[in-house]
Amino acid sequence: MDEPTASGPLPTSAIAEQIKARIHSGAYAPGQRLIEVDLAEEYAAGRGRIREVFKTLVGQGYLEFVANRGVYVRRFTRAEILEMGRVREVLEGLSARLAAETELSPDQRAALQAHQARLDAAVAAHDVDTYNRENFAYHATICTIAGNRHIEEFLHRVRLPLYRLQLPRNFSSDSMANSNRDHQVVTASILAGNPDAAEAAMRAHVRAGNAHVMRLAAHHFS
Repeated sequence: MDEPTASGPLPTSAIAEQIKARIHSGAYAPGQRLIEVDLAEEYAAGRGRIREVFKTLVGQGYLEFVANRGVYVRRFTRAEILEMGRVREVLEGLSARLAAETELSPDQRAALQAHQARLDAAVAAHDVDTYNRENFAYHATICTIAGNRHIEEFLHRVRLPLYRLQLPRNFSSDSMANSNRDHQVVTASILAGNPDAAEAAMRAHVRAGNAHVMRLAAHHFS
């Protein structure tokens, strides 16, 4: 359990960040109700502050208000996930293109190569959890290399960690090797400075994820 700081209760923004971290880690599951009074007690915060946190996280897409029932960790419909995937296809593709157009520093090259090596190792070990964490970090690094803050801001709202938690575990394990083959092409294209190939490979990668979502049973969605 997260504790208040030694100097007093956590700031409202820190409470929000901790709740987001719990959602990302799966400690709070999609569809789980968050109890205002319990969180107020845990964080030694007034219920008004917890309501402010809820309002912020609803605005950011992490939580949802359900009339006459309370606040829940957001679940996504299939249509919402597919819509986010279409937006991600364009933005992730552009991010890969811009990264490939960049004259990479030695540190940037090393970071991208290290990500790819860890992804390769996770596939070889059939380690889904490590692969998912590294996958997110890999995409974030490409976005950072691209250096376009607008892409980064928009992608933050439509990336996988939020809704992947509600999908079956074999969503990752079944597609991990194929997904990483796409990563290998993207990585090689960025390192070679080939923007067309980097964008095409990244867009194909995101489209494949959307196609997988289309094949899932209806009960996985709200």
